Amino acid sequence: MIGREGDVALSGDLASRFLPWTVGFLVFLATLAFAVAMFLGSSSEYWRQSISGTLTVQVAAGPEQTTRATAAIDLLRTIPGIANVRRVSDSEIERLMEPWLGGSTKALDLPLPTLIDVQTEAGKKLDQRALAARLEQAAPGTQVDDHAFWLQRLSNFAAVAEGVVIVVIGVILFSAITTVIFTTRTSLAIHHDVVEVLHLIGAHDSYVARQFQAHALRLGAAGAAAGFAISAGAVYLVGLYGGGLSGGLLPDLALNGRQWFYLLAMPVASVILVVMTAGCTVKRSLGKMM
Repeated sequence: MIGREGDVALSGDLASRFLPWTVGFLVFLATLAFAVAMFLGSSSEYWRQSISGTLTVQVAAGPEQTTRATAAIDLLRTIPGIANVRRVSDSEIERLMEPWLGGSTKALDLPLPTLIDVQTEAGKKLDQRALAARLEQAAPGTQVDDHAFWLQRLSNFAAVAEGVVIVVIGVILFSAITTVIFTTRTSLAIHHDVVEVLHLIGAHDSYVARQFQAHALRLGAAGAAAGFAISAGAVYLVGLYGGGLSGGLLPDLALNGRQWFYLLAMPVASVILVVMTAGCTVKRSLGKMM
């Protein structure tokens, strides 16, 4: 049935000629949107794992910078709930500033503050005000930067963005269903006489519906394959050339094997949706006609 024309000559329908292009375009958009959704999910998880449970203590540059930094480190190591205290080297600070200043950080001879990376124990929550007060006494001018506040804002933004992307995917799928319904009804109207003859000789609605489904499968599969190939190429290029743009704030833009498997399910699900929609449309229309 799939490899041949069948009793209803559907290949010459003008309405069907646009179906592969429409399905391909919608699969292209849906695949890109799904890739963005997975990237947002990975980013949110990356932020939670890499920043959650950390503090940054900053000692301002000045004449007593080294003494104050040492006093702050000694104090932090005595506070319960802190698992690790590490002074960030000047080379690491310079690398963090490269996205904004380029490689001229040393040439500018800027006074760099001392950064202290603090890791808290799992499940422990420090009193930020008390910690800042003790640090101020031990090393005046010291600032405590808690990542939890902006981490929560980033996570909220990612969640909202994921929701928007899911809505976009839903609109795309709804558009695909509407297009298939319109195309199928148009083809059914064009071949109304042939369908009536098939009924007169004993053909069931399911037999006619299978021919429309086979036709939709051929056209939908061709369009979905083309749309997915283009979108997958775009996603691959973004992952290949966009890895150096994150500056440490974002995870690797490339998708992993599991995510590519999920992405591949998008065109397959789209084709199945097209075939099911075509079959249901034909059966429903024939039930009203006959």
